[in-house]
Amino acid sequence: MTDSNSAHAAAPGAVAGLGIVAVVVVAVVAWVAIGSALFSGVTLFGGFLLLWHWANLEQLEIKRMPATIAGALVGIALAWQVVYLNGIMGTNGLILGLLIMLAAIYLQVINVLPFLFNPAAMLFLTVAAAPLIQLEVDFAELALSTVVGGVFFGLFVESLKRIAARFAA
Repeated sequence: MTDSNSAHAAAPGAVAGLGIVAVVVVAVVAWVAIGSALFSGVTLFGGFLLLWHWANLEQLEIKRMPATIAGALVGIALAWQVVYLNGIMGTNGLILGLLIMLAAIYLQVINVLPFLFNPAAMLFLTVAAAPLIQLEVDFAELALSTVVGGVFFGLFVESLKRIAARFAA
């Protein structure tokens, strides 16, 4: 489904596209270097997943970063609570955790508390609830990696915007 009222930015030319790819490479290498020093390789993806969401769904608008980070943390917490409740309560905990998850999905669908229950929450819930992720990930470290990655990429992109604005003037 496409929205005919939304404006789509024109694709950059070939040279500008190469420049954008070069900037992306710098950002990725920088995040890998910083993130690897702070976090395990298993949780490093949190920052990248947040960047993907913020770039593709929020068009790198810095004013959308707080809701993106908040939603990501909600999604991680929703995935964690299913594992936690299952661990302490068994099948009853699993059922309770799934009901909490369904309630959160419902809140996102009806757009209640969109700062917390938003597409970022659903993306992170989907990824963090994957069985292979749940078996390997430290949820607290994933949350921290996501926040630090969001701050890093937000500062990186805003710095580039300011530099580009100076050159354009």
